[in-house]
Amino acid sequence: MHALPTAALCAAVLALALDQVPAIADEALFVPAEEKAITEIIEKGMAEQRQPGLNAGIWIPGRGSFVRAFGTADIATAAPMQIADHVRIASITKTFTAVAILRLVDQGRLRLDDTLSSYVEGIDNGTRITIRNLLGMTSGIYDFTSDRQFLKDFTDDPLMAFAPGDVIAIVQRHSPDFAPGDKIAYCDTNYILLGLIIEKVTGRPAGEVIAEEILTPLGLRQTSFPIDSTMPAPFARGYYAGEDGKGDLKDYTATNPAVAWTAGAMISTVGDLRVWAKALATGALLSPASYAEQMKFGWIATEPLKVGYGLGVANFGGLIGHNGAIFGYSTAMFYWPEEEAIIVLSGNQASNFSNATTEIAVALAHYLFPGKIK
Repeated sequence: MHALPTAALCAAVLALALDQVPAIADEALFVPAEEKAITEIIEKGMAEQRQPGLNAGIWIPGRGSFVRAFGTADIATAAPMQIADHVRIASITKTFTAVAILRLVDQGRLRLDDTLSSYVEGIDNGTRITIRNLLGMTSGIYDFTSDRQFLKDFTDDPLMAFAPGDVIAIVQRHSPDFAPGDKIAYCDTNYILLGLIIEKVTGRPAGEVIAEEILTPLGLRQTSFPIDSTMPAPFARGYYAGEDGKGDLKDYTATNPAVAWTAGAMISTVGDLRVWAKALATGALLSPASYAEQMKFGWIATEPLKVGYGLGVANFGGLIGHNGAIFGYSTAMFYWPEEEAIIVLSGNQASNFSNATTEIAVALAHYLFPGKIK
């Protein structure tokens, strides 16, 4: 559920039918030399990051497409990855939660300057923290995923009982990290609270609101907000090899989605994330005013890559989108505006904090857009 810049990037931080076929008929492939280079970057990254399997989709209008499954989806059966495989998309969920909130703003049911305490009680500084602070990671609220007891409990039992109220209880055991608006720090708690706000305003489950406001309008039929640990078929099994990624591969496919909830519970495919990557980065579902607010980035890092966070969307050296990591799965989804290019990767070995697919996606971007990702 927790991802943004990778350790290698910054030590301080961080389609409808397309699911079933390698490429749409009228899409040209990359020239052989580019296809070979892309394949080598992916395979090298998989080996370095210990990814049993990985799905990759790259689309650059007028230049080429690359849609391919690599490696193994199920170690026990040796079943290969399939491009149609569903995976947990972890923190890419935040992009859906943010757009659902911004659509409520566009509908006049919320304001970005509304305070947290108007909707959720019991959080320090709640009368000063705004919805904008929550969306943009500037609230200063303690990140519940940093709590040692929580981490131990979730690692020991990924199906543990959990609810948003448990997040509030964890936060109440800790002091705020900073005053609202003083700085920017990636925090899963913000997006759990945004889920509670969605439910308070609408009177409906957050997953239903996301489906109605985003999934249905865009035809994202392979994307879902799960209410139990079941994965839709076909799916890749997910593996965990310890926080350093060097231990034995353990099957962590089944996790309780209520733990990550509106911060990281959703499930999707490479094909659907292709559609969502462009819709998100271009503001397809938002008013011009809300889209402009969403794309105001606060910078988390400037070296070796400039990394920023807007309102539920990240900027990696000019790549617009998000990444995600949760037990078993790592995802990266980016849009390069200059060429309307899309890069989507999903891998099936991760901790809650690893970023294997982001490392590979950025390496691909450096190759595809030399000298431009900064």
